[in-house]
Amino acid sequence: MQAQEPHYFVYIFGYQPRENVEIGVAGDLQKLSHSKAAPAPDTLPAPLPAKLVYYEHYQVEDEALNRERQLKGESRDATFYLIESMNPNWLDLSDTLDD
Repeated sequence: MQAQEPHYFVYIFGYQPRENVEIGVAGDLQKLSHSKAAPAPDTLPAPLPAKLVYYEHYQVEDEALNRERQLKGESRDATFYLIESMNPNWLDLSDTLDD
């Protein structure tokens, strides 16, 4: 049996275009994306669901962590430009993830 290659994703979740974003690293981006999309049932009023608006794939954890630090050190405008260069309408990219 062959071992599965490791996967690390640098992600950016957003709620609305050009508003606050969350940058991080995850090994299972699909699972994280599903948990972010569903607001807690006891929360009133229900918060807007977070959308996966940008991600990058890495096979080496240190590379993903370095990229996360780089993105967190950039200005908000640079982060917005990065998102909009690949996803100008801030669409939810969760559906593009493989099962």
